[in-house]
Amino acid sequence: MILGRALQYRLRNILPADLSSRRASFVAWSRQSLILTLIGASLCLAVIFGTNSGKSQALQAQDLQACHEEREARSNLLEALTLKHESAIREHRNIEDSRSALKQSRNDAQAELATLHHDMAEALQHVEKAKQERDIARDLAASLLKEQADLKEQLQDQPQTQSQADRHTLWLPSAERDKGDSELAAVLRQVSINNEIMVAISNRNYAMPGGMLTTWTENVKRAGVKNAMVVALDAQTKTYAEAQGIVAHEMHLEISAAQKDVGSNHAVSGLKFKILRHFLQLGYAVLLSDVDIVTLQNPFDHLYRDSDVEAMSDGWSNDTAYGYNDVLDDAKMGWARYAHSMRVLVFNSGLFYIQPTLASLDLLDRIAFRLDNENGWDQAIFNEVIFFPSHGHHKDPSVTRRVMDYMDFMNSKTLFTVVRKDESLRKYQPVTIHVNYHPDKHPRMLAVVQRYVDGDMQALNAFPDGSI
Repeated sequence: MILGRALQYRLRNILPADLSSRRASFVAWSRQSLILTLIGASLCLAVIFGTNSGKSQALQAQDLQACHEEREARSNLLEALTLKHESAIREHRNIEDSRSALKQSRNDAQAELATLHHDMAEALQHVEKAKQERDIARDLAASLLKEQADLKEQLQDQPQTQSQADRHTLWLPSAERDKGDSELAAVLRQVSINNEIMVAISNRNYAMPGGMLTTWTENVKRAGVKNAMVVALDAQTKTYAEAQGIVAHEMHLEISAAQKDVGSNHAVSGLKFKILRHFLQLGYAVLLSDVDIVTLQNPFDHLYRDSDVEAMSDGWSNDTAYGYNDVLDDAKMGWARYAHSMRVLVFNSGLFYIQPTLASLDLLDRIAFRLDNENGWDQAIFNEVIFFPSHGHHKDPSVTRRVMDYMDFMNSKTLFTVVRKDESLRKYQPVTIHVNYHPDKHPRMLAVVQRYVDGDMQALNAFPDGSI
């Protein structure tokens, strides 16, 4: 009995309260309990057969029975404790499993919350973009209203008739209009013929001996175009152009922040629409020409002048230049599987004739506004404003338009892929050739001069159809 109490006491002291440590402690305790059991049995035997050897057999049997009972009690206690320990271990494992499940639930909740934050941020970005588009539309509407008011004010001192107020009626230069830009007006009165002027816009990148501006100027003069000038974007270009024997007028315009990343050539090209506005307001029609154009005949002899805008095409055939019926086949629609659309290649914004009308000014203002606020290519925006119809809150400028003869005002794809390979066209003389399809612009311009001015029929042969 004393040994049993001693074992209970020892068990309470050797088994720690921390369940994570009980397994190791239980193994050590089991070893110690076995030793104590053996010692207790030995002591019982010693008492029975040693010190009590003089007792009667009945007493000895009684003592032996007591020892067996005590040993069985200790064994039962040990088994009970073992079960309790195993139960504690299982409980501990259940607790750990619950903790892991809670941790996973927490992680899942955090991931879901992060997704919600991301979706909310995207939604806010869409809202902000919608607000910006709304503000742009409001600014455009305000700009157009102001333009209409300014035009009405300009016409107040003139007799008003229905024809004068028409969007497609030309206006002429006048002393009153000259006040808007007296310096440019003085140049235009000197250079223009029949209130028309051919204009190239250039900066110092092209104004150098043997550069594209030189080639452009030489061929304009050779073709007999007297009413041509250069709008110089810096003083160096103005000085150089005048040294080449052509009139130059310096204008300073800043490239908008939206256009700074589209590339210097496209960004400079985008300025043309603001520049042309000055000419139209003064009452002059303009044939705008990029400097990568070779002029072979006087282009003013080949214009129709029946539209607000008359532009060269990027097309290389009758269909691509003048339009065709493009049919989409959607088999799943059965009877209505064929959907028709009208296709035409774009106007080239490097060569076009524009007349001084209200519709033309509206066109230039819309293009300039978009270029100030969009990171877009000026030629793409030029065509979108001209061709996209009115819809919803959008009102197109309703300019009348004409495409130039694609064989007279030729692009470089037409020249290198069609004309130079057709023997029947060997004697054909284009009016202008625009090297717009090829990046090696100046070498091809010089080859065009050799072919059509110097008469070298092999001058174009070294060049591939496309770019390398």
